[in-house]
Amino acid sequence: MPSKRQRSKGTGTLFKRNGRGPWITSWYDHAGKRPERSTRTTDKAAAERILSKRVADAALRRDGVVDAAKDRYAAEGRKPLADHVADYDASCRHAGQAPRHVDQKESHLNRLREATGATRLTDLTADTLESHLRAMRDGGLSARSVNFARQIAVAFVSWCVKTGRAESNPLAVVPKLDESKDRRRVRRPLTDDELARLLAVADEHGRKAWYLTAVLAGLRKGDLQRLTWNDVDFAKRAITVRGGKAKRLDVVPMHPQLAEELKRRQGEALAMPTARVFPQTVTTPTVLNDFLRAGLARRVVVRDPDGRPVMIGKGKRRPKTRIVVVEDAEGRVIDLHALRTTLGTKLAQAGVAPQIAQRIMRHADYRTTLKHYTVLGLSDTVAAIDGLPTIRHTDRQAARATGTDHAESDPQLYPQQLKRETVRTDAASCKEGGSYTSGAGANRKSVSAVGCESTRRVATMRGEVAGVAQLVEHQPSKLNVARSNRVARSSCLLRATSRIFALLRP
Repeated sequence: MPSKRQRSKGTGTLFKRNGRGPWITSWYDHAGKRPERSTRTTDKAAAERILSKRVADAALRRDGVVDAAKDRYAAEGRKPLADHVADYDASCRHAGQAPRHVDQKESHLNRLREATGATRLTDLTADTLESHLRAMRDGGLSARSVNFARQIAVAFVSWCVKTGRAESNPLAVVPKLDESKDRRRVRRPLTDDELARLLAVADEHGRKAWYLTAVLAGLRKGDLQRLTWNDVDFAKRAITVRGGKAKRLDVVPMHPQLAEELKRRQGEALAMPTARVFPQTVTTPTVLNDFLRAGLARRVVVRDPDGRPVMIGKGKRRPKTRIVVVEDAEGRVIDLHALRTTLGTKLAQAGVAPQIAQRIMRHADYRTTLKHYTVLGLSDTVAAIDGLPTIRHTDRQAARATGTDHAESDPQLYPQQLKRETVRTDAASCKEGGSYTSGAGANRKSVSAVGCESTRRVATMRGEVAGVAQLVEHQPSKLNVARSNRVARSSCLLRATSRIFALLRP
C-alpha cells in the first residue's frame, strides 16, 4: 500500500509507492485535475520544495497570473518533430486528401527535417526554412517547385497552431518567389490541324472519346478516371463532374460531337450506369506515343553528363531514347492538360464572355481562365481589328472642319478684343435743341437737362462695365490657370482693372 502523509488542504500530497523509491507528488492543478509526478529524489526536504513549487504554479495558473497555454506550447515544443509530422500525415489522410498529395507532403517535410537538422517544433523558424528554400533554388529547382515546398511547410505549422501545438506560425513571413519569371513548362493550345491528327491516331486505338472529353468538356485526368455513365446526361447534353479539384459538384455542357462519340462508346460497351466511362486510364507514356504518331513529338537520344549516349540492352546494345513533345518558337509544350488550354482559347476566339468561360472551365475566378488558359495570337487580334466598322466623315464633321459651325466653336476662336456694344438708355430721348418756356419752365429745363446728362453718364458707365465684362468673359484662355501662363493672365486682368478705374473717375 502507498505510504501517504496527510497534509493541509491545498498543499498537495507527498508519498512513496510501496514505502520505497523516490517521493511522489500529487496535487490539484489549474484545471481541477489531480496529477501525480515523481520528484526523482529520495530526499524528503527536496521533495517538499518540489511539491510546493508545483502547488504554487497551479495557483498562479488558476488565478490567471500565468497563461496555462504556455505550458502546453512548451510541452509540445519538446516533442520530436517526427511525431508532429506523423500526426499531420494521419490528419490529412483522415480528412480525405488525395493519397498522392499526402505522400508529397510527408516527403517534403522529411526532407526539410533532414536538410535543416530540426529535431523539435521550435527549431522550425523563418531563417531555417528560407535557408532550405535557397538551397533548393541553388540546386536548379524552379520557382514553382520552391514555392510548393514553402506552401507545405507553412501549412504544416498552421495545422500545429490550429491544434494547439504552437502559439504562432513563424514560417508565414517567408516570401514567395515570382513564378512568372521562371516558368519551366508553359503549355500552349493545339491547332485545328494538330487536333485532327491526334484524333485520327486516337480513333485507330480506341482512345478518341478520351481526348474529345478532355478538349470539348475540359475534364482533367482525374475527372476522366472518375467519370461514370450516370454522370453523362444525353437528354440534357450535360456532364456532371464529381469530386473534382475544387471538391464540388459541377455540371458542364456537352458538345454535340462529344455526345455522339460517347453515345457510340456506350452502345459498344453495353456497360451498367454505375460503370466507368473509361475503365482504363490513358497514361502519360501512352499520350506521348499518341503525340509521336500524330507528329506532335519526337524521339531523342538520352545522354549522360559527358554528352555520350546512354546504351541499354544486352549483347547488341542500343542507345536509350525518350519521347519529347515538339516545342513552338516560344518554347511552349503540349500534354494532356494542354487540351484544357485549347478549350479555353477556343472559347475566347468564339467571343464567349469570360464569366461563361470560367463556369465551363470550372474555375473559381475568371482571371485564372484568362491568365493561364487563354492564349491568343496575332491572328486573333488582327481579326478583331478587321471587324471594327469603317470611320466615315459626316456633313456635320465637315462643317466643323471648315469652321462654319459656330454653335460648338472653341472659345479660343473668339478675337482677343471684342467691339463694345451700344447700350440704349432713356438718355437717347433728350435733345439739346429743345424749346422751353421761361420761368418755371426754365427751371424744369435746367432740371431736365441735368437729369438727361446724369442718365447719359450712368448709361455710358453701364456700357463700359458691360464691355469690360465681355472682355473678361470671352478671354478664358488667358484667365484659365491650367491653359495660360502668368504673364498673359496678369496682362488681361490689368487691362480690365484700368478700364474700371477709368469709368469710376469723376
